[in-house]
Amino acid sequence: MASSLSGPPLSFWEKADLFAGNLSLLGTVLYNVITGVFRGKNGAKTFNMHLSHAITRKAVTRLSVRQLQSQNAPTVQAYEAYAKQKNLVPEIVPLKHGAQGLWIGSKNAKNVVVYYHGGGFALPAVPGHFSFLHDLLEELNRSGHDVAIFFLAYTLSPPAAYPTQLRQSVEALRYILVVDQGGRDPSNVLVGGDSAGGNLALSVLLHLTHPHPEIDPLPLQDGAELAGVFGFAPWVSFDLHGESMAKNQYKDLVPSQGLKVWSEEYLGSRKEGDAWSEPAKAPTEWWAGVKAKRVLLLAGGDEILLSAVEEFANRFKTVVPQTTYVVGYEDTHVSPVYSGTGLESQQARGLRNWLGAHL
Repeated sequence: MASSLSGPPLSFWEKADLFAGNLSLLGTVLYNVITGVFRGKNGAKTFNMHLSHAITRKAVTRLSVRQLQSQNAPTVQAYEAYAKQKNLVPEIVPLKHGAQGLWIGSKNAKNVVVYYHGGGFALPAVPGHFSFLHDLLEELNRSGHDVAIFFLAYTLSPPAAYPTQLRQSVEALRYILVVDQGGRDPSNVLVGGDSAGGNLALSVLLHLTHPHPEIDPLPLQDGAELAGVFGFAPWVSFDLHGESMAKNQYKDLVPSQGLKVWSEEYLGSRKEGDAWSEPAKAPTEWWAGVKAKRVLLLAGGDEILLSAVEEFANRFKTVVPQTTYVVGYEDTHVSPVYSGTGLESQQARGLRNWLGAHL
């Protein structure tokens, strides 16, 4: 399996530590097999989730970002494996600034969702991304909706740093609006993403009306709006406070320490974030007049980002009334992708119903 590590290869000591780190995961497995039976309400709702989430939290806190990248296939390879499994021909589009666009579904579809994956800006898309989006797409198209997904494979941090991924995200949307099929009507284009990808989706939306000073503007014609924008458990703030950080720490698969490391890697040499790196930092009035007909925000009731998403959603809705906010009871962070709940989770149903109603 190829590695998503795009910097220099792991050193001897990094490899040795990786071996030791992986051995420590065995201890986590044994400990949580025993204690999982007695997890009570503070643990994940099923034993399997409790175990898999504990392993993920341990891996993220024990291993470095480079070590984690070395154990995960690149986004493009995960996409090609998905296409092979489904007997599909991969369709990969080179984009500016080193990114690639991956078509899921027919590129001739009337409607297109430009999708940005999560992973803390540091980790690639996982097979769960493609299986979930494939199933979602099939269900929407069976219901008479003509839609495809343009999935961005962006550069990871490290080695990249902000605003690289945002610049690439803007270029993915620019390709769909300007280049693909001679330029698509914005009313047939949606933008969305999960976790860090949800951050990017909201930041791209902000860029349309308040361009990032280091990124080329993407103006829409007067009166033109995107069909919609959605953030699936969007990572809107790098702040580690909030009730859900402590309350859901043993339910969710994302540890707060991982968020700290990933945000530092993303910001690079910058000491603080801004309105485009953390959408929650944008002045409320900047969101007034967003170039989207409607917005959907989703969160899991058992995830550590819940408090931040909820605070942002409540403030956002005061100036963007065409916003729907859905919380999945007992759902963890992007559970259809990372916990295998698929289309059955409340968040997934919320996304499916919202897309079906507005395509």
